Amino acid sequence: MKRILVAALGTVVLAGNSVAWAHHGYATFFNPTERTVAIEGDLENLLYSNPHVVMKIRAADSTVYTVTWQASRWVARQAGVTKTTFTVGDHLLITAAPSHDPASHELTQVREVRRPRDRWMWRSTAPFRPPSI
Repeated sequence: MKRILVAALGTVVLAGNSVAWAHHGYATFFNPTERTVAIEGDLENLLYSNPHVVMKIRAADSTVYTVTWQASRWVARQAGVTKTTFTVGDHLLITAAPSHDPASHELTQVREVRRPRDRWMWRSTAPFRPPSI
């Protein structure tokens, strides 16, 4: 009986660990030390929750980008960003790693966020390649 419990517990732990790793599909995105892009536009939507803070940014050419940041607790602690830091309509400049599929308009592994109107800025301490112009 004891062996069955240990085996069952081990299976649950291993299965839970693989699920936690599996939801991070960074393989479909460029490594930010190799390539980043900068997008500029107006914040259309902000989903400030877990597992990630997600922003929808509309660029001047009407392209809507989906920017997936870290978990809300991380964003609050590391970047000082709360639910009220940004409001819909804020003009933002974001540097992040783009998807390998440019048609998806998705970015992740955010490295810099700027709000020009009040010169608010957050920059990651993690290494990244500046976006090419």
